[in-house]
Amino acid sequence: MSESVEQLTADVTNKTEHSSIMAAYRYVSGQEPRALRIDQIGAALLRPDALVWIGLHNPPLDILQAFTEQLGLGSELCSDLTGEHSHPRFTDYDKNLLLIAQSVQMETDRQRPHFGTIRFVLGQRFLFTVRTGPSPSHADMRARLEKMRHRIDRGCDHILVDLLNGLLDHYAEIYKGFEHRVDRTERALIKVAMNRVSIQQLYMLRRDFHRFHNAIEPLGEVCARLARLKLEPVAEHTREHFLALSRRIESMDRLFSNLSDDLSFAFEAGMLIEQARQTDTTRKLAAWAAIIAIPTAVAGIYGMNFEHMPELKWEYGYYVVLGLMASACGTLYALFRRAKWL
Repeated sequence: MSESVEQLTADVTNKTEHSSIMAAYRYVSGQEPRALRIDQIGAALLRPDALVWIGLHNPPLDILQAFTEQLGLGSELCSDLTGEHSHPRFTDYDKNLLLIAQSVQMETDRQRPHFGTIRFVLGQRFLFTVRTGPSPSHADMRARLEKMRHRIDRGCDHILVDLLNGLLDHYAEIYKGFEHRVDRTERALIKVAMNRVSIQQLYMLRRDFHRFHNAIEPLGEVCARLARLKLEPVAEHTREHFLALSRRIESMDRLFSNLSDDLSFAFEAGMLIEQARQTDTTRKLAAWAAIIAIPTAVAGIYGMNFEHMPELKWEYGYYVVLGLMASACGTLYALFRRAKWL
């Protein structure tokens, strides 16, 4: 046992010492789960009827290396665990399988999504999860599965399916929140004129939906490939569950795409409504300009101070001119009203 591992043999339940270690348990059918120290993991895997499930969150490099050493993971797999790859994909390492998925948490104040990464390392008798960045905890899923031990006893590949289903449940909850936001946005765009703030909100929502699509759609392809390929860590009877997962992911991706389309329609409708408002305002301004132009023109003509002008010295000239201006303005007003410009 290396010196680094010996220095990290504190019980994983001691969260104050190693807060990145969420859980590390050995499961044997018919027995209670047993918490493991780091230096006990290798020995626990020697038992043929044992199953080990380890969960880390934002682990420092020394903790991660200690676990990978105990699990006997190769250098290439360890490099992928510590790399910057976050795009959903999977890599087959013969006896082990690495699956990368994107997690998400919503900000409580601004309701903006923050994306993280979950790396699942699947072996014949162990499941190793490493969460980095914002991501939902697996503690509730672990507690639920421990109450239904037959689901754990089926194998680590089934636990992986349950974790991915839990991730999709989390996506579904976020979808419901976005659905309400899109509904409010659509109604606001119809009632209130578009402005810089509303356009920025639309852009941010569309951008968030695009990021969700980039997180969900590749994961569906990954599950579809796991359903087709014969891989050592994935049992034959588990592949149908990955096929069902891929279909559920495809459905979830369509839901987010539909929300994005709804936003596009709302934006187009808002633009049309705004154009109609502007056209209506332009018509009103043009109509009043035409009405005001009549007395302006008459006043301008009689204000040129020529000595000989019709009716300039007539007793009733002033009243006749006022009457003609009022008549012309009234006629134009009536015509514009009939044309619904006023």
